Amino acid sequence: MAESGPIPSVPTHPFPINAGNTSAAFQPIVDVTMGAVAGYEALTRSGPGNPFANPGQLFDWAERNNVLWETEDVTRGVSLDAAARWPAGVQLFLNNSPQVFADPRFADALLESVRRTPGLTPSRIVLEITERSEQQHVDGLEAQLRKLREAGFQIAIDDVGAGTSGLNRIMALRPDWLKIDRELVGGIDHDRVKQNLMRFFVHFARLSGVRLIAEGIEKREELVTLIELGVTYAQGFYLGKPGSREQTLDPRLGEWLREQWRDAASERFRDPRRTRVLRLAKPASTIASSSPVREVASQFLRQPALAGIAVLDGGRFVGWCERDQVLRAAGDLRASQPIGFLVSADSITATGETTVVEALDLVLSRDDRSLGRPLVIVDEGRVAGIVMMRELLHAVADVANTSQSRLAPVTGLPGRVRADEHVRTLIAQHGEPPMDAALVDLRNFQQYNSRFGFDLGDQLLRRVMTMLQLLVSKSEPDTFIAHLGDDRFLITAPAGRLARRLPILLQQFDRELDTTGASLAPSTAGVISPDSTSVGLRAVLIPTPFTGIESPRDLIQAATRARSRHATEFGRSVLISAEALPPGDERRTA
Repeated sequence: MAESGPIPSVPTHPFPINAGNTSAAFQPIVDVTMGAVAGYEALTRSGPGNPFANPGQLFDWAERNNVLWETEDVTRGVSLDAAARWPAGVQLFLNNSPQVFADPRFADALLESVRRTPGLTPSRIVLEITERSEQQHVDGLEAQLRKLREAGFQIAIDDVGAGTSGLNRIMALRPDWLKIDRELVGGIDHDRVKQNLMRFFVHFARLSGVRLIAEGIEKREELVTLIELGVTYAQGFYLGKPGSREQTLDPRLGEWLREQWRDAASERFRDPRRTRVLRLAKPASTIASSSPVREVASQFLRQPALAGIAVLDGGRFVGWCERDQVLRAAGDLRASQPIGFLVSADSITATGETTVVEALDLVLSRDDRSLGRPLVIVDEGRVAGIVMMRELLHAVADVANTSQSRLAPVTGLPGRVRADEHVRTLIAQHGEPPMDAALVDLRNFQQYNSRFGFDLGDQLLRRVMTMLQLLVSKSEPDTFIAHLGDDRFLITAPAGRLARRLPILLQQFDRELDTTGASLAPSTAGVISPDSTSVGLRAVLIPTPFTGIESPRDLIQAATRARSRHATEFGRSVLISAEALPPGDERRTA
């Protein structure tokens, strides 16, 4: 919500705002998975002759004088006119108060305005329901929402986590988008409670088919944390300020976003026990060991939040000094001594490759007096950061909880047990909604393991896992991927989706072997040749099978039979289409 300030005394007649003294600015909303602008939010701005200094004043005045309809009619019209001939593939987000949204005139008036605007259609517009009061319910809101949805508009709830945009409103309105309020985003990189709350929203969004936007991002660290948590859309000054609709994302920032997402996606689906403690590291303050104690004490006094400092000797870490330790020394004869004299030799460090579980073992090897000290991470000869004990314990708890959730150890995907549970759920739904299934495996994987070793085999499995996530699942909550063991993966998705995406997966896999084959095998092997023993992906697609089977085993056996019929298929990767399972005992084998 914009700052308002004192509301000027303005008469309502003649009406003080119009298209001549009001303009629209556009702030980008970025898809972090693609590193590209996905949409723009239209924001009202005051022009010459407008009596209001900012939009907050304007809308506070309009609500107080019961002229919200007239005010939003002007600002909405200005935004739509400015969005004429909107660029392809980009959505327009329009703000609306609940009172105006619920007005019986709203849907028809909006539709007429959109029809008059060249290049716009309802499907390209997201209607944000904003909050400016504590009113819990607005009569007519849900009825208008249904009408607008039928017309093709999408709905977003703004400022989730602030005002009255709570769980009750989300459940009542069933929005397509949730915009998380900046109060929950600011400082999320160092706030565990905010991170846990964001995990809840990410999980809810995935299960409910809702898209999540984090608002008010102003720092790189906040954006990195949000990406690691799985937030896919972002908005804020760090990504772009309100301005022209022609503004684009810096290509370098776009590439960085794509890399961050790929790394985070890969990390989320790997074995949680291999999570590196370096990911938890926060910047550490450092000081040269030759610095006098009194100078270091002055630094502590200037920075009350500084709890300790890493002491370096020519860039090499030599020990950690705590605040109280330095301040005590500054009050006695040690004040003029170099800080290096306060450092003991019992400091324990972790490397960049140390896992979270290993780091906990390191901490527990300390004596009781030093258990509260942070763990210092030394990577490639430099201090990469520190990890506080609270953060380390939280991370270990996360690892324990994740490891107990029956994940496949190599890829971190759901394993056979969870796959069976998922298939049984689909069987119980009797094919509603229609879902397809596919069994994906690596051809000649045993020969690959024998030739190149199991470490490279595991790397290949993780590469396949990442490709499945990026090319088939695309973080969509209704696509399920499981690792059944060895080289087999099970996928389920809404009918028709796998038929479109599996060929892309197979083509990309073969293309990577051609261009980066040396990275899949020892350098002496070179690129793997496309002969009958070369590794390749095989996908068996079974359309809508869940009305014709009684157990997960039936599904696997059907895919295996279809695969066997194509055992002599030549080439690398191949897509096999199997018919839906017919009813009857013939589908079951002993």
